Amino acid sequence: MQPRISHKLFPLVTLLCWLTASAFAQTSSHTTPGMVWRVIYVRALPGKADDVLLDMRRNTRPILDEYKKQGLIVDYKFYANSTNDSPGDWDYAYAIGYRNWAALDGLTPKVAAIRLKHYGSAEKEQEANARRTQIGEQFASKLMREVTMNPLP
Repeated sequence: MQPRISHKLFPLVTLLCWLTASAFAQTSSHTTPGMVWRVIYVRALPGKADDVLLDMRRNTRPILDEYKKQGLIVDYKFYANSTNDSPGDWDYAYAIGYRNWAALDGLTPKVAAIRLKHYGSAEKEQEANARRTQIGEQFASKLMREVTMNPLP
């Protein structure tokens, strides 16, 4: 037997739904949604910055180029951190731009196939990942939505 909501609660439930919808409407009136970005932060081990950059050139960039060529991503960008806040801060980052949230659906097998083709085998990809731990670490990965601020009326 399913529980029923008392008819006395309907006005309260209706008010809560209206307030929730109102809050979302107010939030969305401030911004227009844009692309979704995955930002990966990398910290180079001492003396290994050149190795990290070489690995990004040999592996990350060609893989991202293929993602873009196949229409899986819209764009990508690389960043170097010029203002470290602490010794444990990130040194390099790269951002991968997707058209929207839906572009992430079903993405895993597609990108896995591209990575497999790039490395030649799952074992070689694992070896490359193991070598990466000798030169740096990926210590954060964030998903964020780009927004454009709407003008005031």
